[in-house]
This record gives sequence, C-alpha cells and structure tokens, in this order.
Amino acid sequence: MTAEPRRPPPAVVAAVWLMVPTAVIWLVAGLAFLVVTFRAEGDAKFLLWIIAVAILGLCLMLVFMTLAGMRLTWVGGEAALRTPAGFTFGVLLVLLTGLVLFGKVEYHHTMLPPMAVGGLAGVALLLLETPPARRWLAPR
Repeated sequence: MTAEPRRPPPAVVAAVWLMVPTAVIWLVAGLAFLVVTFRAEGDAKFLLWIIAVAILGLCLMLVFMTLAGMRLTWVGGEAALRTPAGFTFGVLLVLLTGLVLFGKVEYHHTMLPPMAVGGLAGVALLLLETPPARRWLAPR
C-alpha cells in the first residue's frame, strides 16, 4: 500500500502564489538600480557602483529567500516564507509611514510596486496564520 500524497491546503497554495510577484519585483528592483547606476554621471561614480552592487546583492538574497521559502512552505517544511514576506510587508509600512509623516499623499509611479507587493505579502502572512496552514507547517 502506498500512502496518498499530501496536498497543501488552499491557504498555503494562495500564500505561495501571492509571493511570486514579490520575487519578481525584488529581482527587477536590483537590476533597475544597477541600470540607473550605469547611466549616472559624475566624479564619484565608483561609490555609486559599490552601493549598486550591495543593493543588487541584497535584492538577489531576498529573491533566493523568497523562492526557497516558497518551496519549503509548499512541501510542508518550516515556514521560511514568513521572513521575506515580513520584510516586504515592512517596506510597505515604511512607505505608508513616510507618506503620513510628511503629509505627502500624492501618486508617484515608483510607489506602486512596493505598495502592491507589500499588500500581497501582508495577505500571504495572514494566510500563513490560518489554522490549516499552521497544521500544514507544524513539525512532524
């Protein structure tokens, strides 16, 4: 007799799929900062390259953490998806706090991606806290 393969609950499936845009946006953000640095002009361009490589490294680390967390959550391992989702949701909170503190409630096209993926990451965090997801991620 073979055991029936276990399938993740819908909350886990939704949380994992909601984090796909997060991984894509972090990758695009790192590469975009590299492109902007390439197009920069001035005497201290080498300092910008140091910062650009550091930011690209951080973005790639977040992409890796998100993809690895998605896989571990999908198979029912530890809930490693909470860390990149929490960081991305934190970026949304920093953005919203800055808007409120500075009284600047106007639209800039650069605000939309962090707000969108931050909201998706927040929903993913909520989905990972549901009872079916907790049972799925509980140590066996």
